[in-house]
Amino acid sequence: MTSLNPKTGSPRRRVLLITPRFPFPSISGGEKWAAALAWGLAENYEVSLFSFTNPGDETRQTALAMSLEGKFFKKVFLLPRPDATADSRLPALPAMFWSPEAAAGLLEAARETGAEIAHILFSEMACYEAALPAALPVVYTEIDSSYLYPWKSFMRETAGFKGFFKAGEFFKARAYARRHYRRFAAATFITASDGRDIARYLSTGLTAVTPNAVAPADFLLPPAFVKKPGEILFLGHYPHYPNADAALRLARRIFPLVKAGESAASLTLAGSCPTPQIAALAGRDIFVPGTAADIRPFLWRAQVFAAPVRYGLGTKGKILEAFAAGLPVIASREAAAGVEGAKDGVHLLVASSDRDFAARTGLLLKDPVLRARLAAGALELVNRKFSFKGVISTVSEIYGRVLDAR
Repeated sequence: MTSLNPKTGSPRRRVLLITPRFPFPSISGGEKWAAALAWGLAENYEVSLFSFTNPGDETRQTALAMSLEGKFFKKVFLLPRPDATADSRLPALPAMFWSPEAAAGLLEAARETGAEIAHILFSEMACYEAALPAALPVVYTEIDSSYLYPWKSFMRETAGFKGFFKAGEFFKARAYARRHYRRFAAATFITASDGRDIARYLSTGLTAVTPNAVAPADFLLPPAFVKKPGEILFLGHYPHYPNADAALRLARRIFPLVKAGESAASLTLAGSCPTPQIAALAGRDIFVPGTAADIRPFLWRAQVFAAPVRYGLGTKGKILEAFAAGLPVIASREAAAGVEGAKDGVHLLVASSDRDFAARTGLLLKDPVLRARLAAGALELVNRKFSFKGVISTVSEIYGRVLDAR
């Protein structure tokens, strides 16, 4: 039986989301974005999901998928991640997710759900556009275009110069984009820079920025939650090199300087999948709690959020989450630059050198009036510019224009 859109009373349009990783539970920024999109769309669309399990987590994710099917998703098609393909045309990342068997499964999913529109997230799944019915319109979301440019890949992903010595990958990536991106009826991207990077490969002019965002209401500080005096927090998915680098810089170089002036200071490196190098940082006054399904209690307990991120492009979701939780932020110039509209001294504090970072962190710990002022400004900014309601509205408008053009 077809369900009705609660706003219009008309039948819900049927959407098939296609992601490389099952985004529940969400442990990385991309997964959080995909999950929030799915939750938001489900209010007005009949949403089905085609995705792969993470190796080693198949049992838990399959059980979670079953619990969501029929309640949140219309259908969930969850497959084990394929073995790496031998197709030499594919760049390394798409090769990790492509298989003819999965392509056949996607075609069957599109037919079974009666999908009216498909939405592919992440470049590694773009090759699956070829498996979908030719008449089915496909929307694409670019999460990170750095795979097209070696200098951007270095800034986002690599530790050292090894990224510059994989030129063959970038030639493959561009050929891959030329081969698959012209199929897309519309495209969205996390940053305007990502959009400029992929524009030459698109045949459509129907595009929009759908930035990293949060649902501010989900981060409101519970009335009974007690702050821990002196607590400094950093969040990261630590297999991602820019996060690991920031955590190491914070723990080894910045925190000792803070501690020298603030004896009660402590540091928590929370988030997901701490590497052995990050786990080894745990010790007196430095806590590495391991992967947490819900990072909000860490945000609520801390007094200051520190983001000394030196590498990476785009808007840092961790900063937006801190903003939404009412947690004052001190960030590197590189990290702060990714939050459009954020001003030093109004929404956050910006620091450059380790000593500058430590001094301004100490200032925040000492000054409750400054903490409150920055937190209020940041919350206003995130509500105005970085609420996921705006992303859902933009994607819904894109869907409407694509469907109306059929």
